[in-house]
Amino acid sequence: MAQGAVLRTVEVSNQDKGSYGTGCLIAPGLVLTAQHVALPTGGSVVAVRDTASTGFTEAVVVWESTELDAVLLKADRTLVGAGTGIVRWGELVCDSPGQRPVCSMTGFPKAMRRRVSTRSEQYVDDLKTVEGTIAPHTGSRSKLYGLEVDGPVPTDVKNWQGLSGAGVFCNGVLIGLARLVDRQWDRIIMVLPLSHLLAADGFTRAVAAHTGMSPRLQPADLRPLMDNAPDPRLSSTYLLDPRSQVTDLTGVSELVERIEQWCKGSDRIDVAAVTGLGGTGKSRLLTEVLDRLTTGTGSQRPWSGGFLADHPTHTDYQVLATASYPLLLAVDLAETRLPQIRDLMAVLTDSHDGAAVRVLLLARGHDTWWPALRRHLRTRNVGPARHAFTLTPDDALDGHSPEDIYVEAKVTFARRIRLLQQAGHGDDTWPDSIVADAPRLYGAGIEHAGRQPVIFLHIAALADVLAHANPEFALNDHPMEVLLANEVEYVRRVAEARLPDGAVDDKLLRTLVTAQFLAGARTAQDGRAAVRAGFDVHHRGYGITAPPDARQLAALDDVLTAAYPATDGSHWGAVGEPLAAAWLAEVETDSGEEFIEAFLQHDSLAPEQRHQTLSTVARTAQDQPGLAAGAHRAVAADPERLLRLALQTVTAELDTDHARQWLTALQHAVADRATDPDAGPDTYQWASSLISEAQERTAAGRDDLEELIGAPVAQEPDPPEPSVEPGSTASAPGSHLVLVKPQVGWLTRYVVGVLALGHLTLVGAVAAAAALKSVSGDDGWVLWLFVPMNVFLHLSIASGFGGRQLGTALFAWIAPLFAIGLTTTTAFMIDRPWPADWPPQWLLWPTLFAFGLTALTFAWRFEFGQLQDIRRPTVSEDLPE
Repeated sequence: MAQGAVLRTVEVSNQDKGSYGTGCLIAPGLVLTAQHVALPTGGSVVAVRDTASTGFTEAVVVWESTELDAVLLKADRTLVGAGTGIVRWGELVCDSPGQRPVCSMTGFPKAMRRRVSTRSEQYVDDLKTVEGTIAPHTGSRSKLYGLEVDGPVPTDVKNWQGLSGAGVFCNGVLIGLARLVDRQWDRIIMVLPLSHLLAADGFTRAVAAHTGMSPRLQPADLRPLMDNAPDPRLSSTYLLDPRSQVTDLTGVSELVERIEQWCKGSDRIDVAAVTGLGGTGKSRLLTEVLDRLTTGTGSQRPWSGGFLADHPTHTDYQVLATASYPLLLAVDLAETRLPQIRDLMAVLTDSHDGAAVRVLLLARGHDTWWPALRRHLRTRNVGPARHAFTLTPDDALDGHSPEDIYVEAKVTFARRIRLLQQAGHGDDTWPDSIVADAPRLYGAGIEHAGRQPVIFLHIAALADVLAHANPEFALNDHPMEVLLANEVEYVRRVAEARLPDGAVDDKLLRTLVTAQFLAGARTAQDGRAAVRAGFDVHHRGYGITAPPDARQLAALDDVLTAAYPATDGSHWGAVGEPLAAAWLAEVETDSGEEFIEAFLQHDSLAPEQRHQTLSTVARTAQDQPGLAAGAHRAVAADPERLLRLALQTVTAELDTDHARQWLTALQHAVADRATDPDAGPDTYQWASSLISEAQERTAAGRDDLEELIGAPVAQEPDPPEPSVEPGSTASAPGSHLVLVKPQVGWLTRYVVGVLALGHLTLVGAVAAAAALKSVSGDDGWVLWLFVPMNVFLHLSIASGFGGRQLGTALFAWIAPLFAIGLTTTTAFMIDRPWPADWPPQWLLWPTLFAFGLTALTFAWRFEFGQLQDIRRPTVSEDLPE
């Protein structure tokens, strides 16, 4: 965090007025500082210098406010802050005394003025980073933050001079501007919150005009938990991202108002679902609701919030319970993140003494996961949890025609692209300029288009704008191909800046971007794994004899990270889903329908990455069913590693109809693979039985599938159940037994059955012969009890071992040996003459009885089936080799 503040620190000087101080880089060439530092009046020249430059650069004023003592300066972006990203804007919304994040500012206070050398009369102003914490209520009446400084402070308050205008950062987010030192407190610096700047007339317009992005506040102290809006880039992904807010929200004003009213309800905590098809605008709807709530009207306290990160840098949700502002948290793709939602709500319910919290869960449907989650939340007293808002394709068209939406989208896309070009993000190779009235190439006949998700209208509008600026894009037949061509160009520019000349391979980059989208990467190690898997699968079949160079893979990782930086705590982000789905289809087709299958089976991927890949393919296959076949084949080829992950994905994330289709196709794939000569029959029998059980429960609408297939990968293990008393027959925690009948041919079943009956006949005959031989006196009848006892003993062992999995229990070793030994002892009692050329009795009888008992055991299993624990299969236990 401190390093980011240093890179954004600039010196601000006005020699005409004799003023000097600090400024903060908002973007390349754009500096925010205090007005009393710059003093840009009377024709005086204001100059700025970043920490990497040796000389000052003249700057001009683009916005200023005497009341707020703030000014926005613009200098040459190539000389001041070149390569610096656009700053994130934020505020402090929570106040947990034991968990206040460290805030920092870096500037040039007078106390850091140093001689160039011991004999020189020249001085330089050195950098000083000041760190501390802010209690949001301190200075609330004066509308200033009070930063309580940690560490040494100047002995004279005048030596703070020069620090004014420095940006104050929290978790890498700019939250304020250093204003003045409190003369009554030697460790408090007063800071102007950015919320006042964003509310000032003209400030947001000035920032947007020079950065291509309107500033919006985010909860800086919650940033480790949140997913942020993407940085402005001239990519199709950025332009279509709903959190970029390029296009206006249309036709859902009534739904926005209903969600607002729900947010303002009287409950301290509540949860609701927002469902709709992909591309209908769920995420854009939530950004609109957030904008309206966070603006605030009159004396009403504004809200805060945002999208909860899929991979937060920590999961200390307790800070959310101390919010000073009401919070609205959105969870995208909620059906894939149920464990995280449960954890979040458990923390908020256990301890909540802050403002109201609302959690909106965004998903494509809610018929499978929402009822079960509601029951779970209600048992823990988490709000009413009774609302489910539905967004249909028709909602966006309410009061608007497809023609209206298309035309308005072209205007907004053209405006944002021009802003991006002005901010230095453009591509100067485009022969024509961006215009809002670009000819209708892909939007022809749009006024007669049927009702469809609004995303398709936006895609057509963006394609026409891009195709006019670059006629090469217009050679494509489909608007999505235009957007992909622009995305390829964007990724190529990033790669050319980071790879050696001639090393850029567009097809390889396309494959790696697809792998990035499929697997994700929470850590750098995950990133390396995804790059290696994508690289290997791309070159699959080309006979590579040596592994790829580690430096080459690291460079490719760097390209992916730069092209799609993470907006949460992950290693990287990903290409947007509309584009990624189309790209995935292209890569799968070019690979001969083998990319998904090979990628899922690559050994370098972590289980979480396999799970995300299956989840992504399942979600994408709802619109492009052909993509599912590769995943089905991969699961069938390696069921021990992939089947549970696939079932967890399908049953939790797909609606009932799509889940049934997936399970049926998966069953067929497993059956086909089971016919291979090298397929283990026990493994595939287990897999087939597990899928059948999942199909039955899905068809019946049962919500106990987690008991069958286990919890999702990301979920923490449940606490251990209380131990059972010795000798208890209770099954292990979480176990689930299903009767499995092996599939064997009729000849095998017949032969084993005949041998089993022969064994029982032999056991009974041996016991009867021993009784006849040994009958004497009145108690001779007792020996006849050995006949039913021996037969019953062998049947009991056959049923126990044939009908259950007894593992390595001591009984599993002793019982068969005891039965064989007892029956052998009975045979010795016959005392008949033994042919000389036969094996000795002590060898023949145990061998016969052991062979017969084995046949009886398998005959029982073939006839009645075996109870198997199909929740936690292992190669050594549940899946016999």
